[in-house]
Amino acid sequence: MLRTQLTAIALLCLLTACGGGSSGDDERLSSFSLRLSDAPVDSAQKVCIAIAGLRLHDADGVETEQWDPLALLPTENQDGCLPAGYSIPTDSNGQPRFLYLDLLHYQQGDTFALLSNSTIPAGNYSQLRLLVEDGRENRLDGTGDHPSSYVLDASDNTLPLEVPSSELKLHSFEAPADGVASFQLEFNLRHAMVLPGHGNYYKLKPNGVSLLEVATLTTLQGQVAANLCGGVLDHAGVYLYPARGESLLPYLGLNSDAASGGPVMTALLQAATDTTAASYRLDYVNAGSYDLQLVCNASEDEVLDSGNSDFVPTIGSSQLGIDVDPAVANPQVIDLTEVPIT
Repeated sequence: MLRTQLTAIALLCLLTACGGGSSGDDERLSSFSLRLSDAPVDSAQKVCIAIAGLRLHDADGVETEQWDPLALLPTENQDGCLPAGYSIPTDSNGQPRFLYLDLLHYQQGDTFALLSNSTIPAGNYSQLRLLVEDGRENRLDGTGDHPSSYVLDASDNTLPLEVPSSELKLHSFEAPADGVASFQLEFNLRHAMVLPGHGNYYKLKPNGVSLLEVATLTTLQGQVAANLCGGVLDHAGVYLYPARGESLLPYLGLNSDAASGGPVMTALLQAATDTTAASYRLDYVNAGSYDLQLVCNASEDEVLDSGNSDFVPTIGSSQLGIDVDPAVANPQVIDLTEVPIT
C-alpha cells in the first residue's frame, strides 16, 4: 500500500514539476503597452496612415501575437482622414481592412495609445511589425481614385504614401515576466518622409521610425537668443547628436544616420512673438549623452531619396556633452544663448 502511495506521489510530481517551479518565461505574462507619436514636420497638412494590424515575433522569428485594426483603433471619425464620398474596404469577414490615424495629430507631447496593458507571454521578442497599407497600391472604396495611406501637402495636393512591404519592422525588445513592457512608436517624419524627384508620391523610410522604451524618455526644451545666427532665426532649427567627446566625427544633416555623423533628432524653431523668445522642443529623447547644435540653415536640409546630399550645417550655437536623464529632470531645459567658440 505504501509503495502504491509513493508511486502516485512521484507521478503527481512529474506532472506538476513538484518542488521545481517549472514555469519559465513562456508560461508567465507581461503587461504590454504601445503608444504612437510624431515629431513635427513642416511640409504637410495631413499624414494619414492606414493601419492594418500589429504583429509580434518571438525570439525564433515566429509570429506569436497579433491584433487586427479594430483592436487598435476607434472606428469613429477616422481621425479626419476619410474623405467624403469614400469608405474603407472590408475583408472577407466584412471587417474594415484598416483604420486611419493622422500622424500630425500626435506631436508636441501628444500620443495615441494603440494598446494599453495588453497581456502577452513574457520573454524576448525579435520584432514588432506595424502593418500599414501602401498608398501606391491600395485604394479607398468610392467613385474616385483615392489612395489608402496618403499625404495632404501644403499646396492641398493629395499624394500616395508609399510604405515598402506594407509594414514597418521595429527592433527586438524584452517583455519582463510579471512586469510591464511600455513602448512608444515614434514617427520622426522630418527624417522619415521623402518626396522623390518625380513628385508623384511620398515615401515612408523605416529608418525614421523608432521603438522607444517609455521609462527612458524625456523632453529637451529651451529658448534661443535673438542675436544668434546673425539675428536671423527664420530658417533655424536644433539638431541633437550623440556626444562627440574626443571623436572627430563631423556634424552632418538628415541624409546621414547617427553612426555616420547625422542627428538622432531635429526640430525647427518655434518663432518668437511679442512676448516670448524663439524656442525649441524635442520630445521623447532617450537617456544618454548628446551634443545640441543650433543649425541656422536647418530649413534647407531634407531627406533625399538618393541619400546623397551636399548640405552642411551652419552652427549658430552649441551645448556639448549634455547628459539626459528623465530621473533628474523632465522636461530638461537647455537654453541656447552663446555663439560657439571656433
